[in-house]
Amino acid sequence: MNSYKDAHVVVTGAGSGIGLELVRQLYPHTKNILVVDYLPENLYRLWEEFPEIEGQVLADLSQKEGNIDMLEWIQSHWKGVDFCFANAGKASYAPAADQDWANMDQLFQLNVHSPIQLGLALKQLFPTHPLRHVITCSAIAYWAIPGYSLYSSTKAALLQWADCLWAEGDGDWLTLVFPIATATAFFDAAGTNIPRAFPIQNPQQVAQIILSGAEKGKKKIFPSNLFKSLLFLNRLVFVLQPLATALEFRKFKKWVSSKNSH
Repeated sequence: MNSYKDAHVVVTGAGSGIGLELVRQLYPHTKNILVVDYLPENLYRLWEEFPEIEGQVLADLSQKEGNIDMLEWIQSHWKGVDFCFANAGKASYAPAADQDWANMDQLFQLNVHSPIQLGLALKQLFPTHPLRHVITCSAIAYWAIPGYSLYSSTKAALLQWADCLWAEGDGDWLTLVFPIATATAFFDAAGTNIPRAFPIQNPQQVAQIILSGAEKGKKKIFPSNLFKSLLFLNRLVFVLQPLATALEFRKFKKWVSSKNSH
């Protein structure tokens, strides 16, 4: 963790889940942390637990102007950002035909446009300062799970954008993280009594792997070795992903039936 000593770090979605664990593990090494969340109560709890953190910004990153206050704070307080963990995001669980356009617009703004625009804006603000911009993507960008059509499309969009950036030779500052389902309240917000995908990791372990990978400058971070192995094995035994999808489809159909019965 030597790279984080007194580093200037931004964490979005800092009030819960992986974002909160990132702050907890960073706090012993640096107080130059800007935490960003859309809930005032989350920021208050962060201030109680981490009273020496340098900055807080209340921002709804699902809105097009969501990055403005964060960027203005950074520009007025710092001369550069060493690490930015663009972790804020939201899931959505529903049949593909039931997705609504308003929700789609907000999810793409939050999960895709905001983290991309944030990284590019920081590069423009501090062109000579080395930046490691770490975006929380998802294993679902590679692996289809019924019910997550909208959420997975946002994560797949992130992956394709990053792959193109790297192919252009202009993305040595960018890292994408591909966590599997994590034992947080993140997916509870996606719907009522939604089924959990298997396997599930704890956020402490995920945050530790993210920080280690970002410090090493990795382009892609896979917190789950099991999922990374499955991706490789599926190229050889191509039935693995269809089998996993079939299992998740059974959970999805059961959830739809239960929802329709109420």
